[in-house]
Amino acid sequence: MDNPAPGGDDRLLRDLQLELKAEVDRLGTADASLDLFFLVFLRRHERFGYFRFGPVTIDVRLLEDLVYRTVPRNSPDQPSYGDDFVRFSRVLTDEVRRAGQRRVDDLHLLLAFMRVGEGLPARVFGELGLTPEQVEGYARRDAGSPAAATGEHLYSPEEAAAYLGVHVQTVRGWIRSGRLRASRLAGQRALRIRASDLGSVLEPVEPDDVT
Repeated sequence: MDNPAPGGDDRLLRDLQLELKAEVDRLGTADASLDLFFLVFLRRHERFGYFRFGPVTIDVRLLEDLVYRTVPRNSPDQPSYGDDFVRFSRVLTDEVRRAGQRRVDDLHLLLAFMRVGEGLPARVFGELGLTPEQVEGYARRDAGSPAAATGEHLYSPEEAAAYLGVHVQTVRGWIRSGRLRASRLAGQRALRIRASDLGSVLEPVEPDDVT
């Protein structure tokens, strides 16, 4: 496949395009579409089946089922990018230039998906009722946090419970008792737990304690 996207020497874009090609080959389709690329991007960052960034929460498995049911199966000799993908690439180029940067990052991609105004991205963000400005505002507010600086993942109580293999009410009980540290998103009731804090509920065991 030819590469219509900007900054093709960026590792992020290379990796995403390789994942897209692998998905195209696996599905046996000629259509390396915007919808399929959107799914590849979301799946790269999903946790427990959900893509989350600030106010954005997307059920990736639901979209995966939708894309897989609608993608044309036509077993091409040489898959190619669709026109919608080419238009998205122009929006992405504008997004990178607008930010005054030279390389594409995940935020550029997310904002370009929000601005492209067609296909599955337009449907998803339209239903969410979110704007690029809201996401940019979250990114600016969160840029100075320790989690953002270190790239540390933030878990919801439900995600933390699934990760630890306990009931979500157990996690909430630990938070209420002070055993597990948690924070709230600015202006919201949603709780988030740093990955490094999950270790506070784990205790070492002696070999004799294991039966």
